[in-house]
Amino acid sequence: MNPDDYTTNMGKTSGNGSDEYHGTMFATPKLELFDLSKYLGEYQGRVKISRALYLGERCPELMIESYRIALDEIKKSTTDIALHDRVLRRLEQLGTASARDAQWVESARKSNNLAVDLQTVELNRAKQQHVKKDALRAQTVLARQKVKMGNMDGALRVLQDARDFCSTVDDQAQLSFELTWASQAMNKWLQVNSYLQRVTSTLTSMPPKMAAEVKVLQIQADFGEARWSAVVKNARELMYDDVIASGVFERGLLTSQDIALYGTLAGLAALKRDDLKEQLIDCAEFGKFLDYIPECWRLLRNFYSSSYSDALLRLDTILSLGVLDPVIAPHAPVLRNQIVENAVVLYTQPFLSTNLSSMAKALRFGSASQLEATLVKLIEKRLILGRIDAVSGYLLKYTLDPRDQALETIERVYSTFTEQADVMLARIHYLEEETAALKTRTTSNR
Repeated sequence: MNPDDYTTNMGKTSGNGSDEYHGTMFATPKLELFDLSKYLGEYQGRVKISRALYLGERCPELMIESYRIALDEIKKSTTDIALHDRVLRRLEQLGTASARDAQWVESARKSNNLAVDLQTVELNRAKQQHVKKDALRAQTVLARQKVKMGNMDGALRVLQDARDFCSTVDDQAQLSFELTWASQAMNKWLQVNSYLQRVTSTLTSMPPKMAAEVKVLQIQADFGEARWSAVVKNARELMYDDVIASGVFERGLLTSQDIALYGTLAGLAALKRDDLKEQLIDCAEFGKFLDYIPECWRLLRNFYSSSYSDALLRLDTILSLGVLDPVIAPHAPVLRNQIVENAVVLYTQPFLSTNLSSMAKALRFGSASQLEATLVKLIEKRLILGRIDAVSGYLLKYTLDPRDQALETIERVYSTFTEQADVMLARIHYLEEETAALKTRTTSNR
């Protein structure tokens, strides 16, 4: 999504500051624990602006402050006059009118015109002299200027056109990085993944710093596409010192807290209990990122120690703030549902029968009927082997009879053998027809 798009729905929030997703109501964020300036201060440029506008759109209590921070960052790091004026008009609608900075607007307009003209001249000169490296540099600078101007789609087109001027694999990799950063600022995660794949396929080997930056951006893109297992895999392979040395955090693209959040939420949704301990809790390098958000560490420990009530309470607290994050928010309801289902499966494993009322209370369900609906889905998926006794109010588990298991195995083997035999017969029939046709053509040629 283009950061500019956040201004199109400004103010369209629920009256109580909460967000409803498919029947799951997340509590109003505990804003007394949330330092807006510190949170947004971790980011820079377009990423900071987009997060500030997104947060302002979602949280009425922080709307004015968020828009003011966005306006300051627009003036500091961009020359995007159109976005500047839209945010200014929104502040005026909220009754906090600010005078339009005519001097900044005029300076930005002159800078835009001068930079575009200069790089166009440089590009044309390089093309006439057939100097690819100068042409590539001019295209890259022009694209960065278009990003500053707010013309994100134009920047992507310029960078894509610059491929003709790449003369080495390093040039191709750097250009793919430029495309990655532009796409990341727009939250276009499919494009980010595509460009990162080009970087890794172009370079046979990468320095540790570059490899760390690729993994960090990959983690965010995978989370944006809801690929939980991929997020966990890359998060546990990160080397903290290499990430810090890469400078990705200094550029304000994302933060250590983001890595901790993405890894924790994805792990709770994708991993079984023992895997959670092995891959995240006992991972020393990922633990260095968890140090930035101790609540994530406590959440993982609670979940692993089967303290599901405390774990889900912490999860809801984290997600209540997560709905203000443009990367996490679109997946918040799905994440919560998957994590709760994971907890339900783990809760039932040690018992042959489980009281539904006690279980609903322990797992923070609103009622036993809500828990029953979840159990039905899990039973249908065969994640839980059991049945619900509505009269007694218990979940009764059962194990498959060994004879039934053997019968199921035989049926699967028979089905596989039949399919393979059908394929083989079809291939034999095809070869017979081809042989007959070949003999016919040979005979006619004679």
